Amino acid sequence: MARHGDLRGQVAIVTGASSGVGWQSALRLAEAGVRLCVTARRQSALEQLRVEVLQRGGECLVSDGDVTVAEDVERVVRECVEHYGRVDLLVNAAAVQSYGYFDQLPWEHITRVFDVSCFGYFRFARAVLPHFRKQGHGHLLNVQSMLASGSAPLLSAYAAAKHATLGWAQALELELAGTGIHVSNVLVPSVSTPMFDHAPTMLGWKPVPVPPTYDVDLVARAVVRLAKRPGRTSVPAFLQGRLMLWLNGLAPSVGKAVLSRFGVRMQTTDMPLDRPEGNLFTPVVEGVGPRGSVPPTPAWVRFTATLGLAALTGGVVGGAVLGARGLMRAAR
Repeated sequence: MARHGDLRGQVAIVTGASSGVGWQSALRLAEAGVRLCVTARRQSALEQLRVEVLQRGGECLVSDGDVTVAEDVERVVRECVEHYGRVDLLVNAAAVQSYGYFDQLPWEHITRVFDVSCFGYFRFARAVLPHFRKQGHGHLLNVQSMLASGSAPLLSAYAAAKHATLGWAQALELELAGTGIHVSNVLVPSVSTPMFDHAPTMLGWKPVPVPPTYDVDLVARAVVRLAKRPGRTSVPAFLQGRLMLWLNGLAPSVGKAVLSRFGVRMQTTDMPLDRPEGNLFTPVVEGVGPRGSVPPTPAWVRFTATLGLAALTGGVVGGAVLGARGLMRAAR
């Protein structure tokens, strides 16, 4: 095993690697010397990722599979161990979401979101833990969401799944104390991934992330930092991360007022879109690679919004509403 802080030669399984955070995290880990086993449902996309990893001097095994199918999960882990001789790190990054009011979401959408975004993490953890215990070391690194400690309208199933996943990870950390097996989490803000180009919507309009939106590489770099220094929960963004957590603890009515009044408008555009299924049950061709159609919010807009939120930590709801309006205008 590589020494603490040195990832060279370690072996990592990265789920959800055909796009977004999974893809970019795999590239960043490869640059740090990690040998990869990448998995997702789209084998052709994984092959494209493998080419990029090889071009950067890394090693990459492709093993396609569905995180909701136990046999696929067991096979991916088995192929990784057979190929490399061990597995040191699991990066759980596979996730799906569906946009709609809770009582209008098809029940099968709700259960599928949980099956991928929560139970998929469970399945891979159960598959790698026997190997970690045998080795006497290992690292479960879970790509979570800021919605694991909050919520947003139109994403009730996804937010609930992420609350559950973070609670599970925290319990697992307690169970594994002293075993040499670490559990880490990164709380992801809105990032410019193809997730929003894949997600189904019940609203008939193109969905977008809650602004501000960060570049996906922000999370990928946080994944590498956690891989080097495991056992922590990282909040890599300031505005839609540490500041929001602080503000919600100090004046929770502010965030509630903003999201209840503007949350739906923040997440929808005026572009008509008929996408009732998206990639929930069947992979889509579109959206390969780390970034999607929604660009990151300009840094000056994030800076201005940060100043506004910092000035509103006294809990002045009316001021928060004005700040939200300004952010929406600038971000759109």
